[in-house]
Amino acid sequence: MFKHTTAYILTVISFMLISMSSSADEYAVGVTYFTATDYSRTEHLTPNHADYREILIKIWYPTTMPSPSASYLHFHTEQFPYSTAMPTDNDIQLHQYLKTLPFELSKNAPLAQSSSPFPVVMYSHGYQSTVEDKEILMIALAKKGYIAVSVGHPHHAQFVTLSDGQSATYDQDARANDFYISELADVNFEELVAELDSLAGVDLNDEQVERVYQLMSWTEGDRKGLDLWVADMHFALDQLTRLQYGQYWGMHYAGEHLKTFKGQLDLSQLAAIGLSFGGPTVAAFCHQVYQCKGAINFDGLHFNLSPTMPSLKPYLMMHSELPLNGDYSVVFNQQIADTYMLQIDGALHWDFSDYPYVFPFDRNRPYLGSIDPYLVTDIVNSISLKFIDAYLKKTATKTELTELLESYAPVRFKSKLDN
Repeated sequence: MFKHTTAYILTVISFMLISMSSSADEYAVGVTYFTATDYSRTEHLTPNHADYREILIKIWYPTTMPSPSASYLHFHTEQFPYSTAMPTDNDIQLHQYLKTLPFELSKNAPLAQSSSPFPVVMYSHGYQSTVEDKEILMIALAKKGYIAVSVGHPHHAQFVTLSDGQSATYDQDARANDFYISELADVNFEELVAELDSLAGVDLNDEQVERVYQLMSWTEGDRKGLDLWVADMHFALDQLTRLQYGQYWGMHYAGEHLKTFKGQLDLSQLAAIGLSFGGPTVAAFCHQVYQCKGAINFDGLHFNLSPTMPSLKPYLMMHSELPLNGDYSVVFNQQIADTYMLQIDGALHWDFSDYPYVFPFDRNRPYLGSIDPYLVTDIVNSISLKFIDAYLKKTATKTELTELLESYAPVRFKSKLDN
C-alpha cells in the first residue's frame, strides 16, 4: 500500500508536518514483535501442506524507560525493515522519509510498570496490506495506556515476517481463486456486489433483509478466509495469555524485555479494531470472546454475516462516503448492544488507513477521497480512541462520544444505545 516514487517522496519531505502535541500524562511508546507457530493448524496457503500456520504479533505499548534503539513509522522488523525481502531504491528512499515523521518509538523498551495492568486492543489489518497500516492509531492507543497488538495474517498480508528469518509475501496468482462464490448462488460475484450496492441506503423490508443474508452466505471464499483470520486472532490472544503468565517457549525473536509484560496485561478488558477485511474479522472475534468489550470496523463488508452475528457487543462501523452497503443496515438493526454507524463525507477506502497522513499530497488515486488528509486521520482516530475509552477504560462517556461525532461536519451517523 505504501510504495512510492522517489520524486514524490522528495516532494513530500518538503511539506511542513503537522504538530503532534503530547500531554504530560501520556506515556512514551515502545514497540516490539514476535512470531509463533500454531501447531494445531496446517498452513493451506502454501504448496507444502506440511507447514504449520505462523503468526506475526506486533505490539505497541506504554513505556517509561525509552530504549536507546529508536524506531519510526512503518518500520517492519529487524529482519525485514522495509516490508520486503528485496528492498529497492524507492523502498529505501521511502523509509528515509518515514524517519522524518514526528513519531518517537523505542524498540524493545520495557513495559511501563503499573499497579493496574493495561487493557489490550487487538488489531486486524486490511487484505493485501501490512500490520502497520494503522500504526498511527496503535501509537495513540499506547500513549493513553493501552497495549495495542496487530496480528499479521500471512499470505493474505502484503508482507509478513515469519520465524527463522523467513517471510510470507502476497502472491497474486496463488490467491486468484481464493474468493469464490457458492455453486448454489444465482448470481456471479460482480452481480452479487451490484445487488448489495443497490440495497445501499434503502430502508430494507423483511424480504430484502433475507436476501442480504442469502447473498452473504454465498461468499464462500470470503467466509473461509475470514474463518482463517478469526482463528489467527484467537491464536494471538492465546500468545498474549502466555505473555501474561511468563511463558515464552515457541516465541521467535522474543527478547528479555518481554518478561516485563508478565502480570501487566488486563485480558479481561479487551477490544478489537479491523480495517477492510480485518473489520468483519474483529466483529466475529469480539462476538466470540467473552472478555471483548467492543469492536470497530473500518469500511469492511460483513461477508460472515448471519442473523445472530454480529449482535452482542458494542460496535462502531465507519464507512466511506459511498452509500452504506446493505449489510451495514442489517447489522445495525440486528445489534442488541450499543451500535454506531457512520459515514465520512469525502472519504474513500484507503482514507481509513495511515495513507492520507503519510502521503498528504497524493489524493488523485482510486480509493482516496476529496477530504483533507489530516482531517480524516483525526476523525477516524479520535472517534476510535473515544469509543475505546468509553467501552474499555470507562474514562469517557457515551454522551462524550456522541458529542464528538456531532462535532465533525463530514460525519453523518446513526446510533442506538442502551441507556
